[in-house]
Amino acid sequence: MVQLNKALPITGEWECMECGYIEEGAESRRPLKCPECSAPASALEFFSYEDEGEDWDRSEDEDEFDDDYEDEEDEIDDYDEDAEEDDR
Repeated sequence: MVQLNKALPITGEWECMECGYIEEGAESRRPLKCPECSAPASALEFFSYEDEGEDWDRSEDEDEFDDDYEDEEDEIDDYDEDAEEDDR
């Protein structure tokens, strides 16, 4: 029996650069146009799932989120203290 070495298609998402519509698919099967805004195929950009996360350092984003969260907590505490003073 002969086995064919067929490469699996690269999967990912096609994103319309005009309206932001996202469609899952294979790199080898570019949509003819955006189904949302009818932009031509040239407006669709492919983002492979295989490339996802290669340049992304989650720890940096988590640290930034923690800082923002702490700032919001401080603002809420300040607001609560001001409200208590107004009630007196």
